[in-house]
Amino acid sequence: MELDSLKDIWKNLDDKDLQPGREVPVTSMLQKRSQGTIAKLKRNLNRELIAVVIIYSVTIWNIVLYQGLYPELGVLLGLVGGAFLFYYYHKNKLLKQMQCVACEVRSNLKQQLVTLEKYVRFYFVAGTILTPLAYFAAGVIILYNSQPVTPPLNDVPFEAETAVSQMPLASHISNHRFFILFVSIGAVVAVSTYFFNRWLINKLYGQHIQKLKDLLLQMEED
Repeated sequence: MELDSLKDIWKNLDDKDLQPGREVPVTSMLQKRSQGTIAKLKRNLNRELIAVVIIYSVTIWNIVLYQGLYPELGVLLGLVGGAFLFYYYHKNKLLKQMQCVACEVRSNLKQQLVTLEKYVRFYFVAGTILTPLAYFAAGVIILYNSQPVTPPLNDVPFEAETAVSQMPLASHISNHRFFILFVSIGAVVAVSTYFFNRWLINKLYGQHIQKLKDLLLQMEED
């Protein structure tokens, strides 16, 4: 264990641990350090919640309420945001349980750490898949609500007018002049989302989970 980490842990020890003539067990110091690591996980989760609420609220207000455009897009963002809130509730609940100072740390960390890793892994997979799906869904909504350019009705026979009005959505999208650009950007979004989520989740959660694993191993050795 690094000297700086030991100094930080020593500062956070309770007064009862620092009574004269009393030995400070290594396990107690490791428990204090695990509490600090879990606190960092909770802080990062709360920061992510604030960012999601602000971004989604501003986007829905600007596009749907202020401009009065694409209410379906607001529903889509609401569903994705609701899914994140569901994830946040369960993950925050788990982190609170892991911070239980009255519980036996070694027995709880070992079981709850596995659950936490499952949450983070699911969040990574879901975020990597949902982001490009949301992009394409938003594009379909915008294309569906856009008015196709058609010749004047006087120059179009009745049969042709009916065919245009009943044109399937897939055909409408394939004939759109920005279709190739739209798909290309979607592919870039999908690839970049994978690497960005991988970096972000490791930054917010992965490195702290690894610290908890190391602490758990040290507790078991002690």
